[in-house]
Amino acid sequence: MKRMILALWALLAVIQLSAQSGYGINPVFDGKLIPSSRIKETYINGTQLAPYKLRVFRSVKFTATPAELSRIQALLLEDGKGAEDRQTEYTGGVLTYALFRFRAEVHSSRYDMPVEGNKYLCLQVFPKETRYDVTLVYMSGDATLDELKQLFKN
Repeated sequence: MKRMILALWALLAVIQLSAQSGYGINPVFDGKLIPSSRIKETYINGTQLAPYKLRVFRSVKFTATPAELSRIQALLLEDGKGAEDRQTEYTGGVLTYALFRFRAEVHSSRYDMPVEGNKYLCLQVFPKETRYDVTLVYMSGDATLDELKQLFKN
């Protein structure tokens, strides 16, 4: 019984993570570009996010070398080409802030009907001597860009 519950839990996690598929930046979230030992990951889904009009929140935080940051920026900017809304800020030639909104079609688990929504990729970089503190976030749900901006101000 415990094995079945564990297998079901793993299957649900894979299904939720597949909502993020299709982005070139995924290797960062998967620990393939930055070693998992250097990443602090937060993953939240379900009813905990309902007050924020989100279904999935996934973030990774780590310290990157200039070469790693360059690769991450290239992947993120390539993904951002397909965004409906985009905001970027550079400091000294380094991408220090990016927010991309993509339209998403999400299927309601209750009725298996398509539901419109948004997907977001966000990057924040803080230069730190010869390295960079990086936060990369993926979110999906019905929240608008303005609602998320207001949420993160508080």
